[in-house]
Amino acid sequence: MEPNRNRRAHARYRVSLSVEVFFGQEVVYGAAKNLSVGGLGLGTPTPLPEQAVVGVSLFLVEDGIEDERTEALNLRAQVVWCTPSDSGGYLAGLRFNTLDSAQRQAIDLFLRRLTS
Repeated sequence: MEPNRNRRAHARYRVSLSVEVFFGQEVVYGAAKNLSVGGLGLGTPTPLPEQAVVGVSLFLVEDGIEDERTEALNLRAQVVWCTPSDSGGYLAGLRFNTLDSAQRQAIDLFLRRLTS
């Protein structure tokens, strides 16, 4: 799988991940479209508040269902943008807050599993 680099600090990879976004008392479920060490792009049924700092859980998907053998990756991120999608729902771009070395390694592991 080829990375999508277009002027970004980190290579982005097209992925298929289930995502849960937590802000306030709400949980929004979505699907990641791309992932990098710097952030992710995702589709959601409802809008996310721009500039909000949110909790994000990423789940590997195998054959259309979440892989129960792999633990979710839990991160903090900021919603950079959110816009209506032409196909319904919303598209959003999230930037990961400061990652520690274990979180960076976990993202790298997710990307290796998804792109191999």
